[in-house]
Amino acid sequence: MRKDISIISAAILVILVAAAVISAGCTGNTDTTSPVTATPTPEATAVETPETTGDVTPAPTAVATEAPATTFRGTGNENVTVSLAKGVHLLTVKQDSSAENTVSVETEKDYISVKSTLNEAVADEAVQDGKYTWSYAFMLEEDAEADVQVETTGNWTLYFSFPQQINGIVPQTFKGIGNTATPFFQINEGTYNFAIIAANNDVVGVHLMDFEGNDIEVDYREMPLAFHEGSYDDVVTVAVNESNNYLMNVICDGDWTVSVAEA
Repeated sequence: MRKDISIISAAILVILVAAAVISAGCTGNTDTTSPVTATPTPEATAVETPETTGDVTPAPTAVATEAPATTFRGTGNENVTVSLAKGVHLLTVKQDSSAENTVSVETEKDYISVKSTLNEAVADEAVQDGKYTWSYAFMLEEDAEADVQVETTGNWTLYFSFPQQINGIVPQTFKGIGNTATPFFQINEGTYNFAIIAANNDVVGVHLMDFEGNDIEVDYREMPLAFHEGSYDDVVTVAVNESNNYLMNVICDGDWTVSVAEA
């Protein structure tokens, strides 16, 4: 089955087709400073929460991953081939400039294309270790030799890895600039409020994914926020039907904050 998600604006285009998507996680303090899980600065951070007491939360389901990361470097428009295992992957992109860029991953069953552009108001703040950085989590249905196409100018580096996992539970708060996949964090079955704020942006979307790479959807609409043009400051209530580890793919060309708490 194929699934398409399109976000078109002067800033971002994201097209998800097939079972290619994102995953979710654990909670605690977020640290995404390593190249494997790099996120735009200010780095994605999670508010520290108390250790779990009472019922033990379920352990994540094992997913095949690269160890520790598959790295490619190039300049301008290029195609590379990478062996990727079935399951969830984190794509991290670093480049020398804030130039618009698109990375597409294609296999026989999956196609993921992510476009990233930073708003001029925040571009200079989206630098990590001297590089403009963004990340995105996706899922492949099976082991594959994936064709990866990079469309940009200047020097770039791609990292394929498994998303970071943090040890903790809701409530959690994440902050960042630009496209960012948060770490996996634990959400138990229940109803939750997602407080989403986006500024200095043209578009924003927040997509919740489980550890197996499945989108959390209501009537084919990705939750909690499929797509919104312009700034955003609101709370979306989402029913989570399974205790699991989840992450959020935040699609945004500006700065954003997402807080998760029990409703």
